[in-house]
Amino acid sequence: MRSFRYGAARALLAAGLGVCALGASQPQDEQQPTGGFDLTKDADKRLYERYAHRENIKVDKVDPIFRAERVSHVASGVALRDRTRGFIHSRGVPTGSEIVRSFLFWNFSDTEKEGADSAPILFDGNLINGRKAADNTDPCWGRAGNHSYVADVTEFTNQTGGPNQDYEVIVPFHSGTATTGHDPWSAPATSKTLLEGASLVVIFRNERTEGPLFLFAPPGDNMFLSSASYSLPSPGLGNGLFTMIGGDGQRGSGHSNYASNELTYFDGTQIAGPPVAASDWDGSDGLTLPQLWDTHTHEVRISNGVSQIDYVQNVDCLVPVGFVLDQE
Repeated sequence: MRSFRYGAARALLAAGLGVCALGASQPQDEQQPTGGFDLTKDADKRLYERYAHRENIKVDKVDPIFRAERVSHVASGVALRDRTRGFIHSRGVPTGSEIVRSFLFWNFSDTEKEGADSAPILFDGNLINGRKAADNTDPCWGRAGNHSYVADVTEFTNQTGGPNQDYEVIVPFHSGTATTGHDPWSAPATSKTLLEGASLVVIFRNERTEGPLFLFAPPGDNMFLSSASYSLPSPGLGNGLFTMIGGDGQRGSGHSNYASNELTYFDGTQIAGPPVAASDWDGSDGLTLPQLWDTHTHEVRISNGVSQIDYVQNVDCLVPVGFVLDQE
């Protein structure tokens, strides 16, 4: 266990970004439905109408925020709803590999339509500032906006003992932060800020890594209700790895299992969702609870200069936060 830097913690407290859990109090007939919308219910119909403009989205081009040659990557995440602290259990970097770069992604909803250009976070006891990657529509929790951030944390993963460590993540908090840790769907709460989660991408090089890698943090509004399509420039052709990071995925409400049926297609081939595999949007970084955060990596075949990522579902509110495309 690494020692905690209390000076950094005090600086983070002073930053004052609240990251409380659950939804703000709303009139009883306007509360967030548990998981996907049940359009046979009047309250769900009204909520669906509120967010219907995000039903289907298409992003024609997403430029990489980082490129590297002769590398590969691993990615891991932690769900952070209704708490301010968690551990990312990063595993899979082969012994003796060089750490080329590491990036931390995180996301939250709050009462602001547009987030600050930068936001602080404690990563393994080190105070860092991430840059805003996107302002999104709130994923149907009744907040004004949702915001994605990314930060370079390479120096904190390239230490004695290797990169395969448990990294503590602490978000800024204050006296109004909810820390009950109860089921997010059990009752509304008065907190203003809802944290979704955080993911770490570690990019490494060794004698076996061959292909180039592109890292993406999609800008603009990424929240979608029914389908989403992203066009990502390919780093190269052949076998590869595709990683997605996303917020607000869930199995259902609490311990139910009716909402996790989203399908993922890579260049027209289904790679996740029934009957092929579990959904990319099952909140698996936070199972069994609180769910609401996903980090998934798939083996894929990269056949085109531009790779097409398609998500298809019934109706739920989801936010893509980051992608990695890695030719092996």
